[in-house]
Amino acid sequence: MALMLNIEDLLNKQKIESNRIEFKKGWNPVTIYHSICAFANDFDDLGGGYILVGVDTDENGVAKRPMVGMPEEQIDDILQDMIGYNAKFGPYYMPRTSTEDVDGKKVLVIWCPAGVNRPYSIPENVTAKHSKEYFYVRCGTSSIIAKGEVLDDLRDLAGRVPFDDKGNPDIK
Repeated sequence: MALMLNIEDLLNKQKIESNRIEFKKGWNPVTIYHSICAFANDFDDLGGGYILVGVDTDENGVAKRPMVGMPEEQIDDILQDMIGYNAKFGPYYMPRTSTEDVDGKKVLVIWCPAGVNRPYSIPENVTAKHSKEYFYVRCGTSSIIAKGEVLDDLRDLAGRVPFDDKGNPDIK
């Protein structure tokens, strides 16, 4: 599995949102988990993606400097909440996280490598007790619900992994 990129590399090489990177000014688990799911599903086989929380953008999707950042006292609570939200994935999926200092502010980096057990679904609202689950994919800079032919193609991706490359969950 590839290593998470350095945050300055992410900001310098990818100053604008894309199908592999998303900037969020603040923590909103509902929309962020749609994107985590879409990156995990990796519909275009790009290797997943990154969500940078604490990064504001202009009207063109370009990251604004200096960073807005995240309140440091909120980060531990967010990471704890993520444990519960991750459990809502079907099948289970866990993104990687890192807290980085940029422009004197804290930025939460969520790395979402392509999942090996795709397709993944997540409730429409991860903060609600009961919410309908959907499969999400990236379409340009947006995370959208996979429907119709896109959903069929997403499900077909699971069958493209050769048998010899699949893990055996029953092995002891």
